[in-house]
Amino acid sequence: MDLETISRQDCTLKIVLNKELSYLLGVYLTDGSITDKNFNLQVIDKDFAELVLEYWKKIIPTTKAYLRERNDNTSWNKQKRYVIKIGIGQYANFFREMTNNKNHIPLCLWDANNGLKRWFIAGVMDGDGWISKTERKSPPSEVGKFQYRIGIGGVAEGWIHEFRQLLSEFNVKSNKIERYLTKNGKWFCRFNVRPKTFFDANLFFTIKRKQDRCTIASTTAR
Repeated sequence: MDLETISRQDCTLKIVLNKELSYLLGVYLTDGSITDKNFNLQVIDKDFAELVLEYWKKIIPTTKAYLRERNDNTSWNKQKRYVIKIGIGQYANFFREMTNNKNHIPLCLWDANNGLKRWFIAGVMDGDGWISKTERKSPPSEVGKFQYRIGIGGVAEGWIHEFRQLLSEFNVKSNKIERYLTKNGKWFCRFNVRPKTFFDANLFFTIKRKQDRCTIASTTAR
């Protein structure tokens, strides 16, 4: 992979990568968006939105942003949404340029230590990652009644290929990326990972409902 074609450092911005920024970059690539100088997020998990807001407040202590709730009666998923809109100033250009407008993993992440990479991965997994639970038809007694799968999907071509490579640096085993056509005619990508290798690498979600499943799955995954 030619990293020089992926993203570039903007030397005019003296921004040091830390845990919070690493996580927020992962969120931005998935569920987050930036319009003008504002970071936007709309999700169904309150604890997810609260953590994103908390991390932005650590980076921009003067912000007056707060969490809003919105009911959605039009989409297929009518769960309550938790909404954030926060002015982020110079970080708007930093996020856009470092990811080439949400197309690539930033170069600074490839050069970061494993701790920061894990927080970036957590941001991505909180956004577009999933852990499913299905009942086994004839479960062996030693592995439990349910089978758990971990994956990431519903994303356009681009950074997902690099993300799979990043996971491989932690010896996470994954299947090939699958492309599929949605009902509205858009192509998206997804892939699954082997749960045991995900847990062995000390990777994680922060969203409670996902993390609760991981806690159980980590005792049964092979």
